[in-house]
Amino acid sequence: MARGLNKVMIIGFVEREPELRQTNAGQLVASFCVSTNRRWTTNAGEMREANEWFNLVAWDQLAQAAGELVQKDQRIYAEGHLQTRSWDDTNGQRHVRTEVVACKLIPMGSRDASIDSNWDGTSEETPLCLNRVIVIGNLGRDPEMRYTPDGQAVTSFSLAATRTRGTADGDRRDATEWFNIVCWGSLAEICNQYLSKGRRVYVEGELRTRGWQQPDGRKHYRTELVANEMIMLGPRPRYRHDENVPAYHTDELAV
Repeated sequence: MARGLNKVMIIGFVEREPELRQTNAGQLVASFCVSTNRRWTTNAGEMREANEWFNLVAWDQLAQAAGELVQKDQRIYAEGHLQTRSWDDTNGQRHVRTEVVACKLIPMGSRDASIDSNWDGTSEETPLCLNRVIVIGNLGRDPEMRYTPDGQAVTSFSLAATRTRGTADGDRRDATEWFNIVCWGSLAEICNQYLSKGRRVYVEGELRTRGWQQPDGRKHYRTELVANEMIMLGPRPRYRHDENVPAYHTDELAV
């Protein structure tokens, strides 16, 4: 049984063709960018649209295939897991980069072909793009809930997903990735009420990146998993703020 799950599925458009390089150990690596588009209707009935950008990385044979087959403006399906790495530049400033490490790439039609087909991609059943992340892990801290000025509940917490991977020399090693989870509305209230540090949960949602600028002019970016579904796993859940809670009929709560 897997200790954790870290799975990403994307359908989007290639914005930058793959760049190939070799590591010091001789492994081939391909990196490129994919954008997804989402549209939604606000509570006021207004149509909104936003794009998300993903840094994709492929290794070895998949990297070779990406270099040969993946082209700019191509629609592509990518599947893999999230990985975050950090480094300090020459000025000592810390940089953080979240990437999708691909295990599967399926080239699809071109951007022009999608537009010429009069397929606007607004249907939930047949979307033009896909941005879906599935994670199973344990909470790193208790949820924190707040309310926006218009009264919407927002809850945030961190989630650690540990996966076991094979190394080039045949060993097995654990790798843990941390996710910033954000929930809205009734799901936010349920997460705040039932979840606590250490709780094992299933979360499904989409990745979004937001940025802001500090007073000193430095820009910061934060990648978050905006959840639309949560299932509590493990022992029967209890309220975090109340020990006298009637028993539930099931051991899992799906939202």
